[in-house]
Amino acid sequence: MAFINIHYTGRKKTLRYKDVTLKRSFSDEKVVFSSGDFVKDWYDMKKLFINEWYEKEPILMGSSDCDHFIMDGAPYRSAYLMIPETGDPYLSYNPDDYRGGIEFFVPDGQQWTWKELRAHCGDAKKEKDTIHAE
Repeated sequence: MAFINIHYTGRKKTLRYKDVTLKRSFSDEKVVFSSGDFVKDWYDMKKLFINEWYEKEPILMGSSDCDHFIMDGAPYRSAYLMIPETGDPYLSYNPDDYRGGIEFFVPDGQQWTWKELRAHCGDAKKEKDTIHAE
């Protein structure tokens, strides 16, 4: 099992984000994401978990400070990555999709696409170069 912690201080207008930490249970191994951009840090944490930790730690739990961060006034909203059997992945803002999606965050008032979130986080999909016949 792996655990997520969000470190921050204050509430509402004085809320100051510090970092997101991913820690393996029964181990001292942890990774701290501290770019100063919560959206990016959460994205990078989820990417590391899925790509590198999932096989050995298939369960990911958020500590209570994950909920408290949002409840204390963090200016973000959930966006759920949906991966359909056919078609492209997309972000859903329907709270009922939390069971079938992977939770990411976007700034309040925004409704980014999956492509926009990836670009914001510096993980834009590389497009293949097109060679045109002359």
